[in-house]
Order: sequence, then C-alpha cells, then structure tokens
Amino acid sequence: MPDSDRTTLLNQLFAYVRDELVGDADLTPKITPQTPLLEWGILDSMRTARLLAHLRDHLDVRVPPTHLTGHHFKDVASIADLVWSLRSQPA
Repeated sequence: MPDSDRTTLLNQLFAYVRDELVGDADLTPKITPQTPLLEWGILDSMRTARLLAHLRDHLDVRVPPTHLTGHHFKDVASIADLVWSLRSQPA
C-alpha cells in the first residue's frame, strides 16, 4: 500500500479511538496518535475488546492472541503498524 493508504489507516484508527474510546471530553483534545493509551488509562480490557471488534468488523483484521501485547497497543501509531503488518501477510 502507498504511504497515503497508511496515513488514511492511521487517521481512521485515531478517529475511532478519539471518538469512541476516550470517553473524557477534557482529555479528547489532548490526545495524539502517539499518546500512550495504556499509561493514560484509555485502553482497558473493555475498550480493548471494543477496539478488537472494530478492527475485525470494519477493517477485516483479526489480531492473533500472540499480538495482544502492550508493544502493539501502546498508542494509535503502534496499532496502525500492527494492522498494516497483519493486512500485508498472506491469507
């Protein structure tokens, strides 16, 4: 995929996290694609489950259990990298 597609993916994921998962109107304007989601408490078990459902249902990406790590979910940019790499793998 061209870089523009990767940027589009990052922007889509960021919009979803910001609009659907943050849940704090005061925090929403402060987050960026590099905001530490786990450290800031934005991703917890319920929100991670919602995010995984979104990836599956809207981006057609299933995240293997071995990839459910803090490394892959530390920020939106890392999640976009994970989705990008999973999409690039042969079926």
